[in-house]
Amino acid sequence: MNAKKYLLRAAYELCCLRPIERITLKEICENAEVSKQTVYRYYRDKYELVNELYRQLTQEHIIDVNAVMTMDDWKQMYLAQFRVFRNHLDVVRHLYSSRETGCTLQYEIESTIRFDRGLLAKKGADLTDPRIQFAIEAKDVGGTYMMRDWILGGMQVEDDEMVERFRCIIPHILVSYYET
Repeated sequence: MNAKKYLLRAAYELCCLRPIERITLKEICENAEVSKQTVYRYYRDKYELVNELYRQLTQEHIIDVNAVMTMDDWKQMYLAQFRVFRNHLDVVRHLYSSRETGCTLQYEIESTIRFDRGLLAKKGADLTDPRIQFAIEAKDVGGTYMMRDWILGGMQVEDDEMVERFRCIIPHILVSYYET
């Protein structure tokens, strides 16, 4: 196993126990048995490290703009991601509790905006239209905060209902792109 995998595993183990703000880079290094210099070879800081962990857990092999052709594909993608959230709830909850610069919440917003821009471009949307740009950001920022609150609250709402809520916040100007 290489140092990057040790770091990711150490970050996962520590994030199971407590929020990332209460975890030091020194603890991650000790748990991974690597030096801080090794961390900086791969990551700018602990937030970039845990965002890579989050990406691998909740997005890799799940979030794929090329796999979404219909609204049902979009729904299935979210349901798959929500299953991962439930399977790793302690880690995801501890990552989403951070409000620091570079935190997972910010990373998820940026990732979701990239995904939606890719999906909408694929479906012929004019991404230079300011109304489209505004609609994407409104949907993705609002949706990510809604998802964060749902996760921090212990995911009490059923997954299918959360997908329906996400569908409801798609701005009117974007609906046709998601439904085709």
